[in-house]
Amino acid sequence: MTKLTTNFDQTATLIRTCGTTNTFHIQSAPGQGKSSILKVLSRAMPDYQAAYIDANSCDLGDISMPVVDRERMVTNYAPNARFHVSKGQTRPVIIMLDELPKASRPVLNMFLPLILERRIGDVPLPTGSIVFSTGNLATDGVGDALPPHFWNRVSVLDYANPTCDEWLGWAANNNVAPEVMAFARDYPQVFERYDMLDAKDTNPYIFNPMTGNTKAFCSPRSLEKASYLVGQRDVIGDALLPALAGTVGEAAARDLEANVMLADEMPRFAAIMADPLKCRLPGGVGAYFLMAFSLASRANAENLSAIMTYVGRFESFEASTLFLTQMASSKAKVGFACKNAAFSRACASVGKFF
Repeated sequence: MTKLTTNFDQTATLIRTCGTTNTFHIQSAPGQGKSSILKVLSRAMPDYQAAYIDANSCDLGDISMPVVDRERMVTNYAPNARFHVSKGQTRPVIIMLDELPKASRPVLNMFLPLILERRIGDVPLPTGSIVFSTGNLATDGVGDALPPHFWNRVSVLDYANPTCDEWLGWAANNNVAPEVMAFARDYPQVFERYDMLDAKDTNPYIFNPMTGNTKAFCSPRSLEKASYLVGQRDVIGDALLPALAGTVGEAAARDLEANVMLADEMPRFAAIMADPLKCRLPGGVGAYFLMAFSLASRANAENLSAIMTYVGRFESFEASTLFLTQMASSKAKVGFACKNAAFSRACASVGKFF
């Protein structure tokens, strides 16, 4: 039976629209981008004050502390400043309780009024405030365990791994190395989730507690880390492969290294810019795809015309369309790209394929 999951956009929309009445608990395998949801919501909801709380590292005093009212001889509880909540405050907050299932039981109990009643100690959250939490799947074996009375206080979302296309769209806007993007396109199985595989299937790239692959593995988070390493390969030298193996696992590291070696053999960007009509073309299908990612990552308003001249010579329709798609997926580049006549003509020429 198909699992009922939500993707990144659906999860963010649910929290934004229904988070004032429902506390959503998001669970997924490690490294799938749950923590970045708060950043997206913060940009989309500028009237809110965002608060990131690492529940796993919290002690009781990190949530609220007693304040003595000496005139009345009573004690009240005031929230920690990290929640951005104070008495009489009107600006709403959006609070993310990250890694909530790993919190100690006393800390979790302190969070329950926040989850159900929108209250920290004796101070209620401002009207319209939102609270959501994240954690790993119970089968991940990383210590996520919640009591039964917690589950009836939240709306649980099974958060799906991003698809390859979804991740490439994100990568286009976050300066991910083209070699890593090409690797992801060639090996889309790195985005599979272990609990959705058939019993007979094997996948050496991903986190899988059932097979003991729980240390270095591919995830959106580790692929981004690998991108930083690839970008510094001229300095790292021979240490690149072991560093990649310790980041995304040995199987992925060796496949990714092949892309790095291929990139080093391709025409240099400076040579393409100097003579886009005569500079040699990439050799082979893999090199074409890698070049498409590389050119999209380096394109700007000034050099796009020269790049379009070079891409127009591509002997791979798929690679040239990939370049157009990457440019259109980039929020920072689609504006100037659409003003470029050659880019607009190329988009029109591929029609429904684009």
